[in-house]
Amino acid sequence: MRVMSDLFPFFPTTPSLFAEPVPTLVRVIDTETAGQRFEDDAVIEIGSVDLDLATGAIFHPMQTLCDPGGAEINPHARRVHQISDEMLAGAPPFAEAVEPFAGAPAYAAQRSDFDRPRLRLAGRWLCTHKLALRAFPDVRAHGLQSLVKYVPLDLTEVRPMMAGLHPHRALYDALATAVLLRRIAEVLMPRCRDVEDFLDRAERVTKQPALLARLRFGKHKGVPLAEVPPDYLEWIVAEPGMDADAVFTARHHLARQTIRGARPLPAAASL
Repeated sequence: MRVMSDLFPFFPTTPSLFAEPVPTLVRVIDTETAGQRFEDDAVIEIGSVDLDLATGAIFHPMQTLCDPGGAEINPHARRVHQISDEMLAGAPPFAEAVEPFAGAPAYAAQRSDFDRPRLRLAGRWLCTHKLALRAFPDVRAHGLQSLVKYVPLDLTEVRPMMAGLHPHRALYDALATAVLLRRIAEVLMPRCRDVEDFLDRAERVTKQPALLARLRFGKHKGVPLAEVPPDYLEWIVAEPGMDADAVFTARHHLARQTIRGARPLPAAASL
């Protein structure tokens, strides 16, 4: 696999002589919900684990169920996370359950656009899905379980903390995401000045739309974006109501083709 130099570009900054050391801890977090529309949804489980980006240590697992507060659990969501009403009986309300997870300097989630507005925890946020698209553009799919399989990710170290759990339970997914973020940092950190630079750039990527590896629709569905003809990319950009990720990605590749004369990047320029 390869990381193209323009997928995680260097942004020159002038470090302050008086800057305080940046915390290297990231709380990797995951939620399971009732599976309703955002305004009708409820968090029913939270799981997290801490990752020290300086040492790679994964520690301090936390998990809790949450009272859905009357929200009906969607049958499809129930089949995925397998959390029953009996399991939720006596669970604390969300406002109480979320308190132990607060106070981290940074949070990461596989889909931070989903978890952040539901948890409402202050701090910088990183999206491992968007970062994985930059770190592993050639992997065939970028869902969490696909990344575990195809990067691949070794979960041996965190297996003891996964005991009794399965994919789509909050702590299980948080642990897998922590291993993913550690692997992302191993790939992208060498392009950064230090941990602070990595966090700044990762946060910038998180705030942008996703830079897709392949189109999800149309006659070029599944084709790497670098191989999609310019006229089709221009159609994506001009089409009203087009998916924001697709437009962002099309603009990115059109800019590359303009700069590089539409020629593929030579192998020597790959990382």
